[in-house]
Amino acid sequence: MTLLRDGWHRLRRSRLVRWISLAVVMLLIVEYVVLPQILGSGNVLAALRGLPPILVLLAAAFEALSLCCYSALTMVVLPGTRKPRYFTLLRIDLSDLAVNHVVPGGGTTSAAVRYALLTRSGVRPQDALSAAMVQVVGANLVLGVLFGAGVLTALGEVRINRYFITAGIAVLVLLALSLAALSVLDRHLEAAVRAARRTARLVRFLKPASTERFVRTMAAETAMFRRDPRRLVLALFLIICYWGFDAACLATFLAAFGHTPAPGELLIAYSLANLVALTPLTPGGVGLVEGVLVPTLAGFGAPSSAALLAVLSWRILNFWLPIPVGGLAWLSLRLGVLRKPAVRGTPGDGRVSRG
Repeated sequence: MTLLRDGWHRLRRSRLVRWISLAVVMLLIVEYVVLPQILGSGNVLAALRGLPPILVLLAAAFEALSLCCYSALTMVVLPGTRKPRYFTLLRIDLSDLAVNHVVPGGGTTSAAVRYALLTRSGVRPQDALSAAMVQVVGANLVLGVLFGAGVLTALGEVRINRYFITAGIAVLVLLALSLAALSVLDRHLEAAVRAARRTARLVRFLKPASTERFVRTMAAETAMFRRDPRRLVLALFLIICYWGFDAACLATFLAAFGHTPAPGELLIAYSLANLVALTPLTPGGVGLVEGVLVPTLAGFGAPSSAALLAVLSWRILNFWLPIPVGGLAWLSLRLGVLRKPAVRGTPGDGRVSRG
C-alpha cells in the first residue's frame, strides 16, 4: 500500500500528467459533445443506450478479440523457447496501447514503455526489439494489403474515384518493394547492410549503427520465419484477425445504426483511416481517424448521422476504453509479476523467465 500511495502522490505532482489529463478531457468534450452537435447527431452515449445490449456486447467482444490476437502475435514473434505468460504479454500490450493513446506522437514513447516491461519480464533486449519491429512492420504491411484488397473488391460494388485507385496502386507497389527488400535481406545481407549504412550517412537523422542493427534484425526474423513456415502462417493469420476483429467492431456499430456497408467499402474506409493514423500528429490518430473515416463512409452511401454515431461508438471501445484498462494493466504488472527484477537466463541461451 505504501508503494501505491507514493506512486499516486508522484503522479499528482507531475505537470506532464496534468497536461495530458487536460488534453484527454478536452478531446473527449470536442469529440463527443461539440462534434455531434455540429453535425446534428445528438448525444452519442444516449444513442448507445438505445441500442440492443446484445449488439453492444458483440462489438465489445470483437474489440477484445482484436487485442487478444495482438498479444498472441507477440507470443508468436518473440524469439526463444521460454517467454512470459500470455496474460503478462496481454497486460504489457495494453500498457503500450494506453501510452500510445495519450501522448502526442506516442508510438516512440509507448515502444519504450513496452520494451522496458518486456525486458523486466525476462525477455532479452535484442529479442524485445526484434519482436517489436516485426509486429509493427508486419501489421502495417497487412493493413496495406487490406486496403488494396478493398479497392479491388469495391470495383464491382461502388463507384471508386481515381484517388482511391491511385492510392491502392501505390500501396500495392510499396508492398511489392517491401517483399523485394525482404528477399534481398535473405540472400544478400552484407550488401544490404553496406547500402543501409551509406544511406544513413546521407540522412542526418539516421545513425549508421542503428540502421545496421535494424537491417540485421529484420534479416534474422526473415530467416526465422523461413525456417518455420507454420510460424509465418500463424503470424499472418493473427495479424489479419487483429485488424479483422477491430473492423468487425466498427461494422457492428454501423449495422446497429442502420447501415450495412459492403465488404469493399468497409475495407477501404477502415484501412485508409488506420493508415492515416500512422502519422504521428495526434495521440493514437485521434481526430485524424474520425476525420477520414466518417466522410469516407458517408461518401459510400452511409447516412452522415449513422456514420458519425457508429465511428464515435467504435472509438469508445477502440481508443478511449484501452486508456484506463491499460493503466490498470500497468499497475497490476508493477505491483505483481514485475515488482521484483527478472531472473534472466545466461546470455545467448535464448531462454527467459516466465512472467
